[in-house]
Amino acid sequence: MLREEFSQHLEELFEPKKFKDYCTNGLQIQGTTEIQKIVTGVSATKALIEYAVEAEADAIITHHGIVWNNTSPVLTGLQYNRVADVIKHDINFYGFHLPLDNHPTLGNNVQLADVLQIEVDGQFEENDFIWYGHFNEPIALAELIDHYEECTGHRPVYFGDNERLITNIAWCTGGADGMFNDAIKLDVDCYISGEISEPTMSLADESGVAYIAGGHYVTERYGIIALTEYLNEQGFDAEFVELYNPI
Repeated sequence: MLREEFSQHLEELFEPKKFKDYCTNGLQIQGTTEIQKIVTGVSATKALIEYAVEAEADAIITHHGIVWNNTSPVLTGLQYNRVADVIKHDINFYGFHLPLDNHPTLGNNVQLADVLQIEVDGQFEENDFIWYGHFNEPIALAELIDHYEECTGHRPVYFGDNERLITNIAWCTGGADGMFNDAIKLDVDCYISGEISEPTMSLADESGVAYIAGGHYVTERYGIIALTEYLNEQGFDAEFVELYNPI
């Protein structure tokens, strides 16, 4: 497929103009005019780019792209090394951040719910990046932690009473520990995000709402995997590259 057609297809799929994001969504670096072989990953690391070069990819798609609003326009050091490899090998580079988090079928939030077998009930009206749902059967927090590790391969950090029964749950993938107060308003038993910060323990203790830090990388792995599967269904040769990050 021609690059222009492919870019338009992704634009229609993710509708990035609907999001007020702090990065460029869509094509960040222009490459070859024809796209067939695609490498995907969570973040625009040197290792991912080197893999794409070896695979002779026409395009790379990540959730955490190369171009951010606070990125220096001066291309030196590590940033130069990443960009230089992409340009030298004529690879198109795409990034989709918030549009991939909240896509209704391919998004990180809905895909994490599917992995953890959570029944989705909706999105918080005050902040639609927070999703909420329930388990069909209550599960003790300690058992939920084991369930999380079994489903994802990642052992999360958490706060809460191990015996607490969890039925109603809210979540927002990635670095959304700052949304914990909003999640508490939903009167849920537990909130899952990717990271953790100093106030989190006391908020969990004082509110009675358990907190699970499931890993920024891990919680945002499943959207890009779903996108990869979608692209293969569309006739592309797409490959997700697992570069596990415990954070």
